[in-house]
Amino acid sequence: MTLSKKEIEINRLSRTSWILLIAMLTASFAIRVAAWSHWGTGTIESEGAEYAKIAENLRSGNGYIGLVSPGPQVLFNPLFPLLISGASFFTKNYELAGRIVSLFICALLPLPVFGIASRLFSRRVGFIAAALTILHPLLVYLSFMVYSEGPYAVLLLSSVYLVVRALDDSAYTQMWLWIGAAFGLTYLLRAEAFAAFLISIVFALFAAAGTVTIRLKRAVCTTIAFVALASPEIIFLHHETGKLALEAKSTILFAYAGRRILAAETKPEVEYVSDGGRVEIPSRAPDVAGGYPELWEEKWATYGIDSNLQETGFAIRPFVETARETHARPREMFPLIAKGFRQNLPRLISNLRSHWMGAPLLPLLALIGAFRRRWYGRRAVLRLYVAFVSAAPIVATLFVLWGDSRYYFIFIPFLCIWAANGLFEVGLLVAAAIGAKAWGGFARQEAFQWVVPGLLGATMIIGSVKPVVSLYEFSDSAMPTRIDKELGEWLGRRQDHDIRIMDLSLPLSYHAHARQHVYFPYCTGDLALRYLDTAKVDYIVLRHGGKFTRYYQDWLTNGIPDHRAELLQLPSSLSAGNYSIYAWHREGNSKELSTISTQTR
Repeated sequence: MTLSKKEIEINRLSRTSWILLIAMLTASFAIRVAAWSHWGTGTIESEGAEYAKIAENLRSGNGYIGLVSPGPQVLFNPLFPLLISGASFFTKNYELAGRIVSLFICALLPLPVFGIASRLFSRRVGFIAAALTILHPLLVYLSFMVYSEGPYAVLLLSSVYLVVRALDDSAYTQMWLWIGAAFGLTYLLRAEAFAAFLISIVFALFAAAGTVTIRLKRAVCTTIAFVALASPEIIFLHHETGKLALEAKSTILFAYAGRRILAAETKPEVEYVSDGGRVEIPSRAPDVAGGYPELWEEKWATYGIDSNLQETGFAIRPFVETARETHARPREMFPLIAKGFRQNLPRLISNLRSHWMGAPLLPLLALIGAFRRRWYGRRAVLRLYVAFVSAAPIVATLFVLWGDSRYYFIFIPFLCIWAANGLFEVGLLVAAAIGAKAWGGFARQEAFQWVVPGLLGATMIIGSVKPVVSLYEFSDSAMPTRIDKELGEWLGRRQDHDIRIMDLSLPLSYHAHARQHVYFPYCTGDLALRYLDTAKVDYIVLRHGGKFTRYYQDWLTNGIPDHRAELLQLPSSLSAGNYSIYAWHREGNSKELSTISTQTR
């Protein structure tokens, strides 16, 4: 059987597209490896330290336990730690395993982006969108960080692509089974994927082709596949917290911490009462205030203890205990939602205007790409679906009462899809405007159609590099922070028992192979000294220039006012002038710590 000229042309185009996609994937890997080599990394990221510690404990048979909270970790979903644990068999290093897992997954992001943009607009737009995701500095930098946001973006957009394809092609039920499985895997990485899954179910029921029975069958099959993959995590959460829930993060960060912040704002002069005793922190108390007094409510909600030394702040309590005891009552949620909306809407606008995101060009081009032409037919349904999924992360930002730029990283690949069409449309407009005044063959319409969008895209990408590198989420683990890693490793080599380290951040504790990281409590100095024994602290890390409370500043200036605190002599080779590390000789650990005292003299 001979092929027609049209069929041959389609096959050639398909082969060309595959060659271009392979070239783009190769470039994606190469650019990310080159960026990792150029920018380098210092210490592991704070969230990465928790993921890596969970992976280490899983492989060691200690259970799903992290570095921050005693007992099982119920804030983080298990897929990323499981992947890190598996990769560690080859790397023999959990931090490196986390970076490699992130790199390999994130380098695949151009594939689903190309697929979605091609279905929504055209194949040319798909290639432009893929190129933007390959080159966007934030997506490049994120790909070798031990953050879950990068792999989450890949899995989420892959799931979205399957839905777009199913809606476009009137797919069989088998395709919807794959969709449910894809969203199940994405949920196992981050629970926020459930919102996109619900949107997909709605479109399967009301926007897909077929009879009502067929659409209902597809939705049921998708749900079954999702539940089959998500059920181990749901069962785990039910076993640990006693609640049937998809996640525990909103209970802890929104219901528990949020109510404490609201209480501190509405009644700032009261002496708050917990189950353990009286909390001796009235508003802006002179013996507590220090560092950033305007954030005292958040510090108290996060790190507070009561007069009986019982942890009340969510970050220093066992997460399981907090999730088990906290009950979200509807009448208490409305003030929290209102406060979250008031706080996070300006933050959303501010982040959309941030240079690290590619503003003003990326959002502007996305608007042009979305609304330059009228939506009609089946593509209107596809675009509406992607628009809803793109907007879903906004809802998630309302479930916390403090901001973090990482909450908005997921918007970038979605914006790249719409912005790619914006670049294409700008090219058409410029070509149409200038084509009539062409200067010979050089200035043909086709040339302007690609040169102008290319210059705009290059301007956006180049202008984003410096702001991205300066982001706290990345600078916190950049090369200058390597001293944290070196000090942690130095500390970890000098004992053969499990230790607990008190510090403002996690990475040093992770590199010291600590069993438990302990945050400084937000309280008075006297309570803090008593808490050191209660928390079974072995080492205390003070960072010169760090700001937390009044007692923290006093300890930095005058030393810890207790004979049990021994200031360690740090190696001069580590340039450790900005750190003071104390061994805490509480009852029962003096013998173990005497070893390091001898070695450091």
